[in-house]
Amino acid sequence: MTDYNEMKALTFDARDEFSRKPIAEKIIRLLNSDIDVSPLIIDGKWCTGKTEFCFKLKNLIEDDSSNDYKVGYVNAFQADHANEPLLTLIAEVAGFYGEDDDKRKSFIKNAIPYLRLVSGIGIKAIASLAFGKYAANLPEEFKEGLEAIEDGSDSLIDQSLESLIKDQVEAEKNLATLKDALIKISAETPIILLIDELDRCRPDFSVMMLETIKHVFDVENVQIILITNAEQLKATIKHSYGSETNSHDYLYKFFKYQINLPTATKDTEGSSIENNVTYFRTTVQASKVIPQEFKDNEFIYEISTFLDVSALSLRNIEQIVRCIETLIIFEDKEQSQSPTVEQILMVFLSFVYMMDKQLLDEIANKKINQTISINFINSSKITLPISQRIFEIMDTSHLLTIILNKYLDESYLNLPDPNDWIKYESAGKQLYSFLSKYDLHGEVSLIANGKDSNSYIYAYINHIINNLLLFDIVK
Repeated sequence: MTDYNEMKALTFDARDEFSRKPIAEKIIRLLNSDIDVSPLIIDGKWCTGKTEFCFKLKNLIEDDSSNDYKVGYVNAFQADHANEPLLTLIAEVAGFYGEDDDKRKSFIKNAIPYLRLVSGIGIKAIASLAFGKYAANLPEEFKEGLEAIEDGSDSLIDQSLESLIKDQVEAEKNLATLKDALIKISAETPIILLIDELDRCRPDFSVMMLETIKHVFDVENVQIILITNAEQLKATIKHSYGSETNSHDYLYKFFKYQINLPTATKDTEGSSIENNVTYFRTTVQASKVIPQEFKDNEFIYEISTFLDVSALSLRNIEQIVRCIETLIIFEDKEQSQSPTVEQILMVFLSFVYMMDKQLLDEIANKKINQTISINFINSSKITLPISQRIFEIMDTSHLLTIILNKYLDESYLNLPDPNDWIKYESAGKQLYSFLSKYDLHGEVSLIANGKDSNSYIYAYINHIINNLLLFDIVK
C-alpha cells in the first residue's frame, strides 16, 4: 500500500533511480513559460512510480525560487467516496490560506452558490464535505444558515430548495462568479493543482473530475497537472459513454500537453535499462531481511536483465523481492552447499513464480517445454568447447540453461563424443571453469551427464518450489 505520508517529503536529490529529475525540470520550465500548457497530463502505466514522481515534482516546484506558486496535491481516489470533485478541488484551493485570511472567506462565499447548484445538495452537506475545517470562519449569514440546518429547521430546508431553483436559473452567473473568484485569488500567487490516482476512481467520478477541470478551472494563473494512466482513463470514458465513443478524442479535448514517463533509462554506455531492472536492485538493497552477502552477489542482478521484465510493474518487483525474503526465512543455513548458486536459484524461481506459473509447474514436474523455458531465459543451445571470446561472455542465463537442461527432452548442452578425447577434455575444462564462477565446480559431472542425477542442486530446486507453493504472494 502506498504510504503517502512517507512520500510527501521525497525529493529527487534523496532518490532518483529512474533519472526522472530532468523530466520534472522540463515540466517546470513549461509551467514557467508563456505557453498555455494547462491542463497537462503526465501519463504512466500502473505501478510505475507516478505518485512518487508527483510528490517529488511538487517539492521541486516549491523549491524553485523563480516562481512563488501555491502547489496543491489532490488524491482523487481518496475523494472518490464523496462523489463531489468540485468540492474537493475548491477545498484544496481554500486550504492554501489561513483561518483568518479574508481571501479564503471571500473565496468560499463566492463558491457556495455554484457548489449548491452543481452538487444538488444543501449548505450543510457542502460544509461537511468541503468546508468542515473552514466553517468556523464563514461569514455570519452563512453561519446562521448552518446552525439553522443543524437544528433541523423545515422552513430553512424549504428556503434552501427554493434557493437551488433560483441558482439553476442563474447557473452561468454563478459559474462566472466562481471563475472570477479563482482568478482573483490566484492573481498575486499562481496556483498549481496536482491531481493523482484518477485512473483508480469510479468511471462516473473520473468523468466528473475531467468535466470540472475543463469547465471551472480553465482560468488564468491556475494550472492543472493530472498524473494518471491515460489508457485506463480512455477505458473509463468508454465505460461511461459506450464502447462506440472515440475515447481518445474525448480525453484529449481536455488536455493541451501529455508528458510520458519513460519505463527505461540509459546507462553510462547509452544502452537502455528497464526501470524494473533498476528497481529490482534498489529494492533488494533496501531489504531488511536479505543478508548483505546475498545483496553482494552480483549474479542475482543479471537475472532481471535477461528476463523480459517489461510487463512487470514496480509493485510486481516488490512482490518478487518479498518472495525472496520469504524463501530466506525458510532456509536452513547449515544445509547450504553453494550459497552463490542457491541465491541465484532463489531469485530466478521467484521471478518464474511471479511471471510464468506454467513454467514453474513444469520445473516442479521435471519436464519442461523447451520453447517456453529457452524463450523465458532468452538463451540458446550451448555447444562446448567454444572459442575463448564467446566463452568469456557466457553469463547467468547460460548457467540456468545448463542446470535446467536435465528437465528438457532435447539437450541444450551439447558436449563432444567422449571418443574424441581432445575436444571432450577441452569441453570439460570449459564447463568446470564456467561452473567455478558460481562455486559449483564440484557438480560438473553430475550436472553434465544424464538425466538421473544425485546433484544436490536439483533437490534444492524442489526445496525452493515447495516453499514457494506453500504460501501465496498476492499478485
